[in-house]
Amino acid sequence: MVRNVVFPLWAKRDHPHYRQYIHEFTRTQFLSREEIEASQLIQLQSLLKHAYKQCPFYRKRMDDVGFSPEHCTSLNALSKIPALTKRDIQDFGARMMAEGFPESNRLRNQTGGSTGSPLQFYVDKKRYDSRLASTVRHNLWAGLRPGDWFAQLWGARLDQLPTGSWKDWARNSLLYRRIELNTSSISEKDWAGFISRVRAKRPRVLLAYAHSAVLFAQHLESTGISDITFDSIIATAEVLMPEQRILLERVFKGRVFNRYGCREVSIIASECDRHEGMHVNSEAVLVEIVPDPALKGGAGKILVTDLLNFSMPLIRYEIGDVGEWSEKQCSCGRGLPLLQNVQGRTTDFLVLADGRKVSGPALTLVVADMADVRQVQFVQKSPAAIVLRVVPGNGYGESTRLELQKRLGLYLQGAASMQISEVETIASEVSGKYRFVVSEMESPWSAEAVAGKGAQ
Repeated sequence: MVRNVVFPLWAKRDHPHYRQYIHEFTRTQFLSREEIEASQLIQLQSLLKHAYKQCPFYRKRMDDVGFSPEHCTSLNALSKIPALTKRDIQDFGARMMAEGFPESNRLRNQTGGSTGSPLQFYVDKKRYDSRLASTVRHNLWAGLRPGDWFAQLWGARLDQLPTGSWKDWARNSLLYRRIELNTSSISEKDWAGFISRVRAKRPRVLLAYAHSAVLFAQHLESTGISDITFDSIIATAEVLMPEQRILLERVFKGRVFNRYGCREVSIIASECDRHEGMHVNSEAVLVEIVPDPALKGGAGKILVTDLLNFSMPLIRYEIGDVGEWSEKQCSCGRGLPLLQNVQGRTTDFLVLADGRKVSGPALTLVVADMADVRQVQFVQKSPAAIVLRVVPGNGYGESTRLELQKRLGLYLQGAASMQISEVETIASEVSGKYRFVVSEMESPWSAEAVAGKGAQ
């Protein structure tokens, strides 16, 4: 009833363009890579012409570098425009908004500022319809259909459903169908209540912050609870490490679907049922990766252009993450390009005195097999001084400290000293996300040139 009656009627009223977009996205995902890029170029040309004509910020930015939207004949031409930073949005947001755009057709949104840079931005009402279509399409890849109950471990208060009235209860029961737990702060009582509600509904899908899903799995395993299972686990919002995927699939007895996105542009990429990489949501966003010689392989900064938001365009937005392209074609037959991995936020990297950048998530993997270590977090005081916070496990002692120094020393290679500090817990951010690296330095990433490479 919800899938065939309630959801379509709600979408028709609140998201009138949803049906158009979901049909289109279902079709275009199986176009060839060349056809998808040709369509992106048409969308990009339209966006650039609009931004130049209607947005003072972009008109000046393009004029300053001698860029004309009329001469944008390839996706690579976009690299001539400087990257858009969070600071740009904070300082010049009003000048980024399209002049003459109906105020009634744009809605304000905001990020929680998990990197210390809270933002306010505007999104077209119609863009929310395409966001919904993208979400439904990518959910379907993981087996989550409109009308299905699903469990959700989430920390962003902006996304929490109201629960104070019978209307809120009815809306969730007859439309959203979430079994929700706010993971910004969790107690044993919270876990018990969540487990009880999951048992009552037996949802087939878990949607969660990656680290929150891991904490849930660890709680179930440590307490001997074995009847909480899911067919699919959609892990998002944080880096998903290989050993975490193994843990989640072992405990929940289902398959993990990695997903990547942000509030500013919604879904960027996610896995299909072949799990060969994350398919970019190319009908809605254009992704660039600007290689960084200090990183291995083809990894670099991720830049995103929202192709469908015209009220306040985000063009070459430096999202703050590091990723890498896959050269493979997914065996599912979709032409959507694949992100091979997203290695974390730029703030998740240790920046050493010799210029090297070392992935904090990768370093946590180095110690993942040490049973006497429950959790670690790096605190960078300076390029030459790092503190390793450690939550000790059973058997932790001097031999553990020596082993940590030995293993991590192979990566630091004398470029930084490492002090070990034992702590009882490592708290998540207010948003509920876990940070692999806490840097007390000003980020050197912002000074790097990012123009000229990486358009896909």
